[in-house]
Amino acid sequence: MLLVTCRNATAGNLGVRHMIDGSSAGTLRFELLGPVRAFRGDDPVDLGPLVQRAVLAVLLLHADRPVPVQEIVAALWNGDPPENGVDVVQRCIGGLRRALDPARTSLLTFTNEGYVLRVGENTLDTGLFRAALEQARAEHRTGDIGTGTDDIRRHLSLWQGEPMAGLTGRVFDSARARLNEERATASELLAVPTSTEPPPPAPPAPTRIEPPQPRSPAPTRVQPARPEPPAPTRIEPPRVADPAYPEAVDPWEGHDLLPPHSI
Repeated sequence: MLLVTCRNATAGNLGVRHMIDGSSAGTLRFELLGPVRAFRGDDPVDLGPLVQRAVLAVLLLHADRPVPVQEIVAALWNGDPPENGVDVVQRCIGGLRRALDPARTSLLTFTNEGYVLRVGENTLDTGLFRAALEQARAEHRTGDIGTGTDDIRRHLSLWQGEPMAGLTGRVFDSARARLNEERATASELLAVPTSTEPPPPAPPAPTRIEPPQPRSPAPTRVQPARPEPPAPTRIEPPRVADPAYPEAVDPWEGHDLLPPHSI
């Protein structure tokens, strides 16, 4: 049932994966950006029980590098392994060899430093994703947007939920958080405009209209007081002598001070 479920869940994306990694029939491919899976050509590989897939995930997280047995044991049981932890890991290694490398090539070998899974180029989805992300970063730093940005867009479409879904523990949680951060970085890069055309000119700044200032009342112009014109001098007309009295006559002239009848 598990094998059928994996086939149905991935059938819609197999053609896209084939274009991205360039795999051919018989070439092994591995996926960590979702449930831990392996494909031979377009056919999913039965990886066995969950603990065996967890061992494969640890080896893929350290692809092409030796991983000590005790490190695998610590990752599987979060530092608190059972007494037979080493035996369980060794049995899982045997099961992975039968599933992935029935011809007994050097795909999964043991060295003095530990087990090494040699995945080769273009066979691990996290490796392809990180290579495209690094190229996209370089393109955005230089402003020369090209294939890296297109590749990262295609790889983002291949994520199948949480990386290494179903696996818990400090090692898997740390790797999952790091991959999710890189996914967020890729999404941010795609959100940046990639047009090479010069940006349109900025619209002119709006003219600032100053509010009308209250106008101070115009100063009252004080007119200097005009001097009152002098009253016109009244010119008495010359007195014309009465012809009956050509000259003024003093009636008392030649008399005493008092009239005669007053004595």
